Amino acid sequence: MSAPTNDNMSTDEKDILCEIEATVTTGFEPTAMEEAVEKLNAEVTVSRGRIILKVPISKVKKVLELGCVDNCYVLMTKVSDFKFSEDELESMGRLRELVRSVDWETGLRAWREVFTFKQPIMSKPDVIPDELGEPMLSSRIHKPKKGDNVEKKSKRQKMKERMEKKKEERKKFALNKISSDNNVADKDNVTMVTGLEEIKNLDKTSEKLENSKEEEKVKEKNEDNVKDAETADDIKPDSNTEPMAKKPRLTEYSPDKPAFRVTCHRTGLNHSFDSMGAQSNFGAAVYNYFKWNVSMKEFDIEVMLYIDSDDVRVGLALTRQSLHRRHTIAFGPTTLRPTIAYNMLRLCKIQPGETICDPMCGSGVIPIQAALYWPEGTYLAGEIVRKAVDRTVENVEYVNKLQAEKERPGIKVQTLKWDATNLPLQDESVTVFITDLPFGVRLGSKKANSSLYPAVLYEMSRVTKLKSGRACFLTQDKKGINQAMQLVSKYWKRSTTVGINMGGLAACVYMMYRNSEVFDKSQPLVIPRFDERSPNKDSKKVSNIE
Repeated sequence: MSAPTNDNMSTDEKDILCEIEATVTTGFEPTAMEEAVEKLNAEVTVSRGRIILKVPISKVKKVLELGCVDNCYVLMTKVSDFKFSEDELESMGRLRELVRSVDWETGLRAWREVFTFKQPIMSKPDVIPDELGEPMLSSRIHKPKKGDNVEKKSKRQKMKERMEKKKEERKKFALNKISSDNNVADKDNVTMVTGLEEIKNLDKTSEKLENSKEEEKVKEKNEDNVKDAETADDIKPDSNTEPMAKKPRLTEYSPDKPAFRVTCHRTGLNHSFDSMGAQSNFGAAVYNYFKWNVSMKEFDIEVMLYIDSDDVRVGLALTRQSLHRRHTIAFGPTTLRPTIAYNMLRLCKIQPGETICDPMCGSGVIPIQAALYWPEGTYLAGEIVRKAVDRTVENVEYVNKLQAEKERPGIKVQTLKWDATNLPLQDESVTVFITDLPFGVRLGSKKANSSLYPAVLYEMSRVTKLKSGRACFLTQDKKGINQAMQLVSKYWKRSTTVGINMGGLAACVYMMYRNSEVFDKSQPLVIPRFDERSPNKDSKKVSNIE
């Protein structure tokens, strides 16, 4: 009996709880948990780089609308102490048998809340197989097919040998012609020189012929991949080379069944197998159990296999691509992930009616996320580079197009070309400054940051509202931002610092609050030179902007 479709699912079935694991930026787990509890009233537990939510099946789609999550999957089975053996075949055999105990019914119900398929998908096969296939060694999976590399190498070698043979034949023919036309025993030096020149010319001609023939053979080889067998027969194969047989389909195909693939994420050092071996064995067992179609690219269902030391988790992916790409179509060299931007905005505790400004907006990710999730505010974005301003405008237009398709109101982000150290804004006019500062890695340098950071913070001190104003910065240049905050400490109170992992870079998010000190325009900012700690040494002065 097939599992019920989404439309036929009863209210009681939709209220069944399921566990959703969602990956988040490492360091923002508490912020993500806070959002999940606030919006879904869910029971949430936190682990490094992810949160686990218990929600009714009817709320599965709302989990994907959380601004903090990157990828989501519904958890079907969790084994805390799998006890992998040192014998790889034994471990893979037990991993295959795990397919039988997976809660496919709950997983597929949650999957149907997000995706659809033209036919009902059974949570159990009509006939449960007695065997799920023989386990395979990882070395066997990685081993190339017998003779593949040898055959390719021999073809190239034979082609080269044929070219060399033809070249030698042409040389011999030229020498014979010279010897026949001139009495070789009595030929003079002039004739010899002429003959040698003719040989050289023939060598050049033969090289051109060889290159052209090689190009023709490569072209023919490419055409053979798309032509039928009849065209392939026109090309005469080498007498010692057997014709290549078509690659047989290893699995049966049924248009009424979904296509699937297995993706394995493995951590731990004491495994007798590798990720590819676990993925292949588990995938083979799933195929033998359901007889679903196998496709590594055009799949309907993605089975997730997580192996963390001796812990094993199995789930179904609810996202086809990471949600950190949402709301963005125009990318710059250092475009910030929308999920990181959203978490930064949550730290700012934005209130309705406030003015939020990103003075170094890049592709406009931060103000776009702010306008989407906190629509009752005023949003400003600016950059010194015209291309970045154009990217921001393009992304805003893209988001508004998506909003129109969902019959939702569009967003408004005022985008300007400006210098962040000389903002065209009135004193005390912005409530929240939030920006992704240049790290000095891909763009700029740490030395440039030593002057840029203090100048930007100094200008923010003038424009930010007293007492209620806040500032939030993301950077990997910890030394540069600490020096800058120290230089403007007269106007700011430092608060939260959150360390996060950005693709292997250890970055930090810094929160600051504006105090009641009125900005003094008569005192220019004095910036110590790069890597100089003593205040008595030469320094650079940045006059304030009137």
